Amino acid sequence: MSKKSDVVPVVIPLSAHLDGPTLIGTARGLGREGVPVHVIACGKYPIARTSRYIKSLKTFPSDQPDTVWQAELESLLQKIVGQFSEPVKPLLFFCTENDIYRFSSMREFLESRFELVPSFSEVLGFLEKDAQLPVASQAGFLVPVSMRLDSKSDLLRMVELLRFPVIVKPLARHTIGVFDHKALIIDSPETLETAIGRYLDKPPTALIAQEYVVGTDNDILIFMGSSDKEGNIRSFVTGRKLRQNPPHHGMMACGYIEELSGLETRAKELCKLYKINGFIGIECKCPTGTEDYFYIETSFRPEIFNEMSAGVGVNLVFDVYTSKLGKTCSTKRTAKNGSWYDLFTDWDSIQTQVRKGESSWSVFFKKLPRPITYSHFAFDDPLPFFARLLIRIKEKFTNLLSKYTIKKSTTKNLPKPDKS
Repeated sequence: MSKKSDVVPVVIPLSAHLDGPTLIGTARGLGREGVPVHVIACGKYPIARTSRYIKSLKTFPSDQPDTVWQAELESLLQKIVGQFSEPVKPLLFFCTENDIYRFSSMREFLESRFELVPSFSEVLGFLEKDAQLPVASQAGFLVPVSMRLDSKSDLLRMVELLRFPVIVKPLARHTIGVFDHKALIIDSPETLETAIGRYLDKPPTALIAQEYVVGTDNDILIFMGSSDKEGNIRSFVTGRKLRQNPPHHGMMACGYIEELSGLETRAKELCKLYKINGFIGIECKCPTGTEDYFYIETSFRPEIFNEMSAGVGVNLVFDVYTSKLGKTCSTKRTAKNGSWYDLFTDWDSIQTQVRKGESSWSVFFKKLPRPITYSHFAFDDPLPFFARLLIRIKEKFTNLLSKYTIKKSTTKNLPKPDKS
């Protein structure tokens, strides 16, 4: 088929900074199978640049007009398609829902030159969480009482409709606006205005508020699968989170694989309703001792912890790739148990809990089920971890220096004691 290779390359465009485990894990999942991965992104990428599985990385200082993106993608296409003796359309992987929305303005251009994963026609209608809720309910999940927040005028209606505590999250990645949290838990109506009022003053911020389901981080269940165009799951794993940062409403710091038949049944049914050919990540909360599966959200791109599945032989990213090329599933599970771990996020999580008296440092050293995959480190691709470590050390040093400078400045300005 080709002069040099019959492996169809993958292009990943990133309109917002994503220099971390999601991009690295996606590149590893493809690169380990010999798939060339090319990235065009906004921001600085000191971590991704060290990965052996990213063949080329072009960056912009900030998001660019469509014309610039198109010119850069066209230039990349000329380089990578030139090795084929027959016409070929590279695959274009979206690594965030925000990019799906952002690049939808270039739909005609992208669809004419790439195979999109996932496609716009499949996924655009499900990006906002309130569009997912009725489908999740149809699949058998419980849905907490929810409402959309577009302006401060919605807060009064929220107090009347929802029982506190409530959790407030962005309606979608592209509606985050000035809201600078993954989520906020609000305990009472009295703190509502202070907590989120200032964000709703500045459109286009749009949020979703839901009655908070009481439970621990360990009650959050995860499903990750590769889905064909009919919504049938080709391969998958289920598991649960162990810790998050911030605790109770943040990003996963560590988690592990566990067979969860109740989640599996509902998740597979939900995927059949979505009918999206691509990576599917579903989260729900099931309080300990119950069979209540409360729906949280669906992600239509690789998760930050998707390498956990690859650790047990289920390379979901590569299976999505082969599915898009019309090939049969080739993943073979090699282990029953496994886990995923992020050193830096877990350190921050436990530190927060220790300060609040909710935990102790001893849990930091408890063993996780093997095999363990790590957010940045891999034996065949170790440099991203050391790049992240250097950034972390620099951040800590800068914070200490800043605190010392402020303390010294404050001490210097104190009134001198009266020697008389």
